[in-house]
Amino acid sequence: MPAQDEATPAPATAAETPQQATVRFYNRDIVTFRSDFLGRSPELRAKSAEDNIGRIAAQQGDAPVTFKDAPQGTLILLGGELVAILTPDDLDKLNSESMADVRERIAHNLSEAVAASNAANSPRRLLQGILLTLLATLVALGLALALRWSSRRIDGGLHRWLERRLVALRHESARQLALSTRTIATWIVRVITWIIALAILEEWLRFVLGQFPYTQPWSAAMRGWVIRELGHWGSAIASAIPGLVAAVVILLVARAVTQAISMTFRGVQSGRFKLFEIDSELAEPTRKLIVVVVWLFAIAMAYPYLPGAQTEAFKGLSVLVGLMVSLGASGIVGQAASSFTIIYSRTMKVGDLIRSGDTEGVVLQIGLFTTRIRTLTGVEVSIPNNVVLGSQLHNFSRHPQGPGMWLETCVTIGYDTPWRQVQQMLLSAAGETALIERDPAPFVLQTALSDFYVEYRLRVRITDVSRRLDVLSELHSRIQDNFNTSGVQIMSPHYVTDPAEPKVVAPGHWNG
Repeated sequence: MPAQDEATPAPATAAETPQQATVRFYNRDIVTFRSDFLGRSPELRAKSAEDNIGRIAAQQGDAPVTFKDAPQGTLILLGGELVAILTPDDLDKLNSESMADVRERIAHNLSEAVAASNAANSPRRLLQGILLTLLATLVALGLALALRWSSRRIDGGLHRWLERRLVALRHESARQLALSTRTIATWIVRVITWIIALAILEEWLRFVLGQFPYTQPWSAAMRGWVIRELGHWGSAIASAIPGLVAAVVILLVARAVTQAISMTFRGVQSGRFKLFEIDSELAEPTRKLIVVVVWLFAIAMAYPYLPGAQTEAFKGLSVLVGLMVSLGASGIVGQAASSFTIIYSRTMKVGDLIRSGDTEGVVLQIGLFTTRIRTLTGVEVSIPNNVVLGSQLHNFSRHPQGPGMWLETCVTIGYDTPWRQVQQMLLSAAGETALIERDPAPFVLQTALSDFYVEYRLRVRITDVSRRLDVLSELHSRIQDNFNTSGVQIMSPHYVTDPAEPKVVAPGHWNG
């Protein structure tokens, strides 16, 4: 037997949204049709019902609304004439709508629409609406002018009060704070004025629309919108209050903790006591670090309680801000980490004479991002902390023998000059130089016996590290004078042969 073809089931398709059409008369919804009837679509049924209502209302005026049961459904009658047929399929089954509910709503809406149509054709009602509109416009203009006058008076009063306060203030910081307060107060007054002005405009428009039968539904819709929005705002504010209270409590606790931490570390900084081996030098940076950690923890704890924190927009904004900070602040975080590394490693402190790279000077401040140095020529230089940490650092203020440092200078003299004479001349130059300590005494080392000369290294001790270059300059001058006086020439680093005459400057030519 031939094989029978099996019917292939059609793929399931999404259910189409049923067509519906709403009967409207004089800007008012009457009834909604959701099904075909006798081959007529909901659109045709609604159009026919609107034509019937307009014709009957024009002929009979204030006609009563009645209903009559029929096998197909309910007949809607206006003044005894048929308007439309409401079938059971037209009911909103999703909302469990009954025929009695629909009849009651149709009777109310259709009666109101017919009455509005009749009232709109009344010259008396039209004149009344125009007069009330003019009166409402005059009242709104008067309120707007009064609002403008009041805002100017309030703003002027605030300015005069702040001017009197500015005269009494002596500190510049307090004056700047008062000026900022005046600007903020001015903007607050302007914002409140605009809000009240918009409220006046909304009430004027709603009142005017309510004076004419055709636009009365718009007036009612505005009233309903305002009530709904106020209700939404009120419920949103009420629901946000517990979260705001929790966030405020968390931030207040964090503030109390940071104040207690600050008081503790100020005591450590003043030297009254030590805390976990933290001395006065490390007290301030440690306090700042702990305070930042506490505030970050408090913000992370309070974040879920903020209004709108769980919304997608807030989450997206948080992700965007975090991405921007992570991409743009990597260098800043590195600078801050370098700052704490320098401070806690105690490589230098404020007041030390250091050399970082080609810059030499006294440390003025070790900031969060840069280190400020005052050079010996009086120039202030700011060096990024990661540069200071990554380069070779010379601290001339650190010496195991106490305050001060050892200075050294080197000369190379030929073998034909007695080494004892060279040492004596170097020590004599050191003794004639100011600011060189006598205890411990200067001394000379022979550090190399080279091919053409002996290398002599003079070491002296000074206390004032900041005068290091001045002491070296004077010491070099004394060494040249002593060698010229003794007729000993300095031919370093190399020379080919001895000259016919010694390369020295006679004392008579020292000043040129």
